Amino acid sequence: MTAFQDFASIWLSILFEAIPFVLLGALVGGFMEAMMPGDLLRRWTPRNPLAAAALGAGAGVLMPICECGVIPVVRRLVRKGVPPHAAVAYMLAAPIVNPIVAISTFVAFRAASPWAVTGLRVGLGFAIAITAAMLVRALAGPSPMLAFSEETSETPRLPFRKAVPAALRHAGRDFIEITAILAAGAAIAAALNAWAPREAVRGFAGHPVAATLAMMALAVALNLCSEADAFVAWGMGDFSIASRLGFLVLGPMLDLKLLAMYTRVFRARTIAILVSSVLLLVFVAVLAVGWLWPALRAVGNPLMP
Repeated sequence: MTAFQDFASIWLSILFEAIPFVLLGALVGGFMEAMMPGDLLRRWTPRNPLAAAALGAGAGVLMPICECGVIPVVRRLVRKGVPPHAAVAYMLAAPIVNPIVAISTFVAFRAASPWAVTGLRVGLGFAIAITAAMLVRALAGPSPMLAFSEETSETPRLPFRKAVPAALRHAGRDFIEITAILAAGAAIAAALNAWAPREAVRGFAGHPVAATLAMMALAVALNLCSEADAFVAWGMGDFSIASRLGFLVLGPMLDLKLLAMYTRVFRARTIAILVSSVLLLVFVAVLAVGWLWPALRAVGNPLMP
């Protein structure tokens, strides 16, 4: 009975934490659909694929959307004519580079060189998002990656009093669809949390590769919001900063609820390429940070005690 109570508590907590951000993302996507002209977005998007991916990743700074709410925005961006790989870069980077997440990371690590920890998280998130988006474009192609019609949505210009109800209708449809998928993903995460305590991974903390893999697995399973996960990472003091960066960077890009929600945007082959790329890039980046740690510690104050 206790395990079931834990399951219900975790499931509801994930939903209550995530739903406001899903709603925010749906509202942003709905107003983009109803009010933002597609030709404007296309004019802003560079023709160079790498520049478009970089712009997509950088847009996360201006649109503070958590990973729980980014999927509806991505769907609308693509329908407005944004190249899919640029939308992928935005989807991966926005939950990490946005100011709210940066501030929460700074506060969580305020006792251990918060500028350095926050900079590493944001920098790695930005670079990995661009690289993964380019890999998806190269391996999946620009056309067959989407699970919905690629027809550009050219919503007629409406007066404000008509545009608001139209935006809310779009937002409502996205909110219902994404929340249903979110509930299923949250249920799986709650089951893993209830029957697989996170203390089980602490035995891996002393080995760089094992610690990195353990923290990455924990990030996928826990389904934490990117605005709160830094506090959990700070509490995992047995692990190195490098392995904890794996937790902080991977979680907002790939967890169980996101994996479920990706099915509403991308085809199965695209999801496989996206997941593989993100996992490999995060793993390699985290090991590189760990390998460079002695040199980093020699420059100024150590990043961690």
